Amino acid sequence: MSESNGSMNKEKLIADMKQIVADADALLQATADQTSEKIAGLRTRLQDNLKTARSRLAEAETTLVDKTAQATRDALQKISDAADQAADAASDAAQKAEESVKNAAESGKEAAQRAAEVARDAANKALDAITEMARKAKDAISKSF
Repeated sequence: MSESNGSMNKEKLIADMKQIVADADALLQATADQTSEKIAGLRTRLQDNLKTARSRLAEAETTLVDKTAQATRDALQKISDAADQAADAASDAAQKAEESVKNAAESGKEAAQRAAEVARDAANKALDAITEMARKAKDAISKSF
């Protein structure tokens, strides 16, 4: 089961529990004028159980919201980390390209060819880093929803 399916199932369970609580409240209202001892005892137990159910339902909702918020924060952190890595790779590529151009100016044609190769390698590394960042962002978003 994926994370998002689990979250949807929990949300459905919470919605179902809210409906059960509402139905039980309606039953209590409908039997308010019943005076038999058996019904009075049942009403008391039902009221106690409803109080407990409401409390647990509120806790479950809070937990679900907290987990969703944390998953979102985690996904955003992964995206930020991947963006930082891509920026670092692009900066390194630019620096290497600049160094290669300087060397080429000093060393002539052979150095120029080497500079082009280094620049191409640096650009490929930057592209790989950006591709990895996009993959991580996609994975993070998929996991949080």
